[in-house]
Amino acid sequence: MRSMYWLSGAILFTAPLALAQTPEAASMRSFTATLVNIAPGGKDMPSKQRLTVRGDMMNFRSGDELGGILLDFSQGKTWILIPPEKVAIESAFTRSLDFPLSLILTDASGNPCGKEPTLKCTREGEETAVGRPTVKWRLVQTNRDQTTYTATLWVDPKLSTLVRLTLEKGEGIELRDLREGPVEDAFVQFPAGFTKVDEKNLRHEDEPAPTPKPKKKGTPPTKKP
Repeated sequence: MRSMYWLSGAILFTAPLALAQTPEAASMRSFTATLVNIAPGGKDMPSKQRLTVRGDMMNFRSGDELGGILLDFSQGKTWILIPPEKVAIESAFTRSLDFPLSLILTDASGNPCGKEPTLKCTREGEETAVGRPTVKWRLVQTNRDQTTYTATLWVDPKLSTLVRLTLEKGEGIELRDLREGPVEDAFVQFPAGFTKVDEKNLRHEDEPAPTPKPKKKGTPPTKKP
């Protein structure tokens, strides 16, 4: 699984809140937040990243400058932004605990599993988490080798947004300092002047160049047209 790094307040048990998911929640959401990584045992890790969200677009970065990762949840695509070269490395993603960022925004149903067949989500009630009314979900991920991973997720129904994810050993991610309101266009739009490069076409410097396949003995030379 990818590290959770690759990516306040105690949970207060309350009476059922009968939280309703509004159809426009996903399309109208607009907020900024700080993403905190939680180590096994529940202790905060020193690294903190910034999130900027509008609709189905989310920017994830370390500082206040344009860069980091841009995710489009409607298309299931990510772009790693490299401002000095004006390059955006493009790849596809599906909802998975291997890539926790893929679970942060939900559709209007509020179900964090979406339609991903490897995931099963069970609603477990309503709680207050990080100061916001949320719906609590139990997520089970079944991998190709039939191994399973489980996690507990808290989703804010007003924003159709995950605000806390916790794995079995206590590690996870949490959104804090969540502030609703207008956000800067630059963070939630594909940047002008950037060139898209498909991740599949990249080769790392330490990877050897592909070796040409040897020709079979007795194969006649290719005739020129």
